[in-house]
Amino acid sequence: MSTLPRITADGRGARIGLIAVLALGQACAAAWAAVAVRAVFAALHAADGAVPWAALGGIAGAGIAITLLKVLERTQAERVGQAYAASVRATLYRHLSRFAAPALAKRRTGALALRFVGDLAAVRGWVSQGIARLISAGIVLPVSTGVLFWLAPGFGLAVAAPLLAGLALMAIAGVGLGPAHDRLRRRRARIAADMSERVAHAPQLHVIGRSGQELARLERDTARLLAAALARMRRSALLRALPDAISGAAAAALLLTALQHGLPAATTAAGLATLALMIQPLRELGAVWDRHRAWQLARRKAERLLATPGLKRRAASVPPGFGNAPPALSFEHAALTEAGRRFEARAEPGQHIAVVGASGAGKTTLLNLAAGLDRPARGRVRIDGIAPTDLPLAHRRRMLAYVGPQSPILAGSLRRALSLGLTPRPTDERLLTVGRDFGLGRTIARLGGLDGRVAENGRDLSSGERSRLLLARATLAAPRLLLIDASEGLHDPAGRQALRRLLRDTDATVLLVTQDEDVAREMDAVWFMRGGRVVAAGPPTVVLDGEGAGTGFFSPRQAA
Repeated sequence: MSTLPRITADGRGARIGLIAVLALGQACAAAWAAVAVRAVFAALHAADGAVPWAALGGIAGAGIAITLLKVLERTQAERVGQAYAASVRATLYRHLSRFAAPALAKRRTGALALRFVGDLAAVRGWVSQGIARLISAGIVLPVSTGVLFWLAPGFGLAVAAPLLAGLALMAIAGVGLGPAHDRLRRRRARIAADMSERVAHAPQLHVIGRSGQELARLERDTARLLAAALARMRRSALLRALPDAISGAAAAALLLTALQHGLPAATTAAGLATLALMIQPLRELGAVWDRHRAWQLARRKAERLLATPGLKRRAASVPPGFGNAPPALSFEHAALTEAGRRFEARAEPGQHIAVVGASGAGKTTLLNLAAGLDRPARGRVRIDGIAPTDLPLAHRRRMLAYVGPQSPILAGSLRRALSLGLTPRPTDERLLTVGRDFGLGRTIARLGGLDGRVAENGRDLSSGERSRLLLARATLAAPRLLLIDASEGLHDPAGRQALRRLLRDTDATVLLVTQDEDVAREMDAVWFMRGGRVVAAGPPTVVLDGEGAGTGFFSPRQAA
């Protein structure tokens, strides 16, 4: 199980220490300013015409020092916050990359995106604007209180009472922030998940008359979001406003003490100046509490995600020469689900096998197991004796290629789409040659060459273009084990031609999921699947035309 990284790891602890030093510098500058203010007011009381240049310079210098130190403190705090958010982001992504493909497919894209956007903003905010300002307030407030005691013990006692009472009130007011944040976060997550799911299909939803219902749903969710946001804001605003009431009460107490004890005006002015410098840290404490509640929620969600077990991968010892030749692929007493029955199937090195069966028979799951994207519920899957999930990444990248509806096409150039995951990257000439060989000539011209932009997930490509692009990428990879899920594409003539070209030119061991009878009959063997298991295997004429389970599968009645 993965865990969240420590905030102080990777050098961040030293930077947090530097933030404390900068905060201490601000507190010392504030103390110096208080002493200088007292000297100026003493000169005013003397009325001898002498200008206290040193004291005036001290006030100006303290102001400049506080400004510079605060800028450095906030810069360091932001650096630490961004670094920690990046560390959490990388931890979450690495954990998700170890998920089984079916487990990841069950999670809503919008909810997962929230882990990397809204939750990470809360993570960064807690470190850069929460912890850092808590440290600053924890240094400035005690030092300033000490200065008040030094100026006049009565000042320190007078200010301490309203200060402590105010901090207690802020703690009480902050108790309800947790539930308020939780409600707001749930509302945001619902809208994020719904919109992520629906935005890509907005035109189609409009055509089928769903725009009204979807807008009504959005308005209802927005109204709930607004109510939750206002509830949180009321508590947050109260927390941020309480410091003004605290400072007012503290100023009144300080002045009352000065009047009762007949303290000099210069000392009183210095006390008020010191008190004024305490207001900003007090205000920041209110924001700190708010950010801490948001951080607690984000941390719980991240820890819950990290607690979800991923695929157990054990880097296997690979013998010399492994992956240099097409491998054997075997399913040994395997069961796709806990309730499924076991089966045996074996693809010999270099054999091309068509995997056929009705929808839901388990064909895509079979490919996921072969690709190491999932583990069988029972039994074993082996590539030349090694479990696909245990193959070292370098060997897996070199020997295996998977082409299917979920194969990634990331937003970027056409060059990137064609060469994604290929090391080393083929030359532009090679990319263009293979692309045109696979029927992408018009696509290359339409996009403006290899530098042309491809949208996220290839949304600006037709389904046929997308499939042919993935086949071209597989050819460029020159894999030793080729897994192709053509159940949802490659039905157009250009797609069939590209697929046949790939099958003709590769010597890899191939598993091809297909609903195309002509292609299936051209393969070396057919695996017929039913109920999550291979129930018939052999030459196409035996499986499709004999007396077994696959007989007549491609007839119009069976296909229907």
